[in-house]
Amino acid sequence: MEQANRLINSLGDNKTRWLEKKDLFQKTKKELVGNVAKACAFVSYCGPFNAEFRKKLADVSFQTDLVSRGIPCSEELDLVDFLVDKATVGEW
Repeated sequence: MEQANRLINSLGDNKTRWLEKKDLFQKTKKELVGNVAKACAFVSYCGPFNAEFRKKLADVSFQTDLVSRGIPCSEELDLVDFLVDKATVGEW
């Protein structure tokens, strides 16, 4: 019982961090549909264009369309981080 109490007390310090992560997770979950739609549009339509025009399409056109339709999405979504893991980026 004493060890269980020590364990519970040692985990108490993480409560604040866990509550912050919980709020971030809920926000991420809410924005997931819009972020996936934006990433799909980017992959489907932006391939033949240069980086400057791709950024304009993603940050202006796709974002505006999602907002006008009331679809929650991240305003500052980094599509590379969203679509590819860091290990793959490192290999590039």
